[in-house]
Amino acid sequence: MKGRRKSVTAKELMDRLHSDPEWVRQNAEREAKFRAELARLDADEAPLVAELVQAGYDITSVYDLVNARWSYPEAIGILVKHLGRAYDPKIHEGIIRALTVKEARGMPARVLLDELVNGGYAKGANMRWVLANALTVTADATLTKDLRVLMEDDEFDDVRRELTKACKWSAGRRQKRRRKGAAPKAGTE
Repeated sequence: MKGRRKSVTAKELMDRLHSDPEWVRQNAEREAKFRAELARLDADEAPLVAELVQAGYDITSVYDLVNARWSYPEAIGILVKHLGRAYDPKIHEGIIRALTVKEARGMPARVLLDELVNGGYAKGANMRWVLANALTVTADATLTKDLRVLMEDDEFDDVRRELTKACKWSAGRRQKRRRKGAAPKAGTE
């Protein structure tokens, strides 16, 4: 029976790695690629960030809004405007996630739904989920019929759960509106 290996501390491991010239070279390459990718993404989202900063938001990335603990209703229109622009998929996803707030209810929902249906984004299961998840927050009663159609379409099987939730909540919003005595919007019946 072989003996157990001696455990190694984090410092010992790092010392060993830093003494290996090949690891040092590969690590430097990884870090350089990472910094270059960050610079490319920063440049890509610069127009969006500049417009949000001009509107009074102290941010350096759209992800500052995604992670915000404060509301940003004045940014919604800017985000919707930039949603249709050609950005790297990571930035595009950040815009969609930043729109997944109650202040965005209704306004961008049609655009998000159209993007999900038409695939005007970098295709991928994660982006489809991000779009469908955004609809769970932003969809209003005007989308209920469209959401039901998508729920029945096998092409959207991967996001059916989110579409079902969006449909349920958008229909619930219509019922809530009726209970308050407001007339339903045209085309929502």
